[in-house]
Amino acid sequence: MVTNSVTITSIKNTNCVICGKAFKAERAAKLYCSAKCRQSAYYHKDKIAAMRVSLANGISAEIFTFSLKEYKKYNHYREELKNYKKLEADFPNVQEGSDEWNFLYNNPCCALTFKRDEIPKKIFGLKPPYLSIEQWSFIKSIYPNFNVVDFTVFVCSLSHDFINQLQSLPSDIAINKNRIIEPIRNKYLFHLAKIANREVKFL
Repeated sequence: MVTNSVTITSIKNTNCVICGKAFKAERAAKLYCSAKCRQSAYYHKDKIAAMRVSLANGISAEIFTFSLKEYKKYNHYREELKNYKKLEADFPNVQEGSDEWNFLYNNPCCALTFKRDEIPKKIFGLKPPYLSIEQWSFIKSIYPNFNVVDFTVFVCSLSHDFINQLQSLPSDIAINKNRIIEPIRNKYLFHLAKIANREVKFL
């Protein structure tokens, strides 16, 4: 019987292509970790076939492009929020709503007011985490249409467990096979590989 499918006996896979669960060792011709994942793959046959071709060729046809200006803007907002907190700490602790408070926080000539006006209201009071350009572009790829402000809000809503997965080296969290978030790290490592293979562009 002749088929046009890719021969997968030469493909060494490290993770289940459906749930992302890591195999204990590279497995040739193995794509799924369980019968449940194999059944799920049946409903995504076209997508799996495209992935097999990509693996066989050692490349991915999909290329992501990210704006360096957006990354710099994210870091700018992060620094502005940090600087505002530092500046606020230098002012006396006054009761909210008092005359002194109104003077400090509503006076257009006050440094606090000036600084606060430079920060979008939507992200005021948030604490955006530091992100390397690799981490930033990975999260950005999840919701590429977010502007910088909405992206900042989104990042601040992510759990510490999620952010901790975005690292290139194994950790106690990453290698714990019982953690449902492990596939996040697997996807991040794949993103790093795309950057190394020049399949991700920063303009």
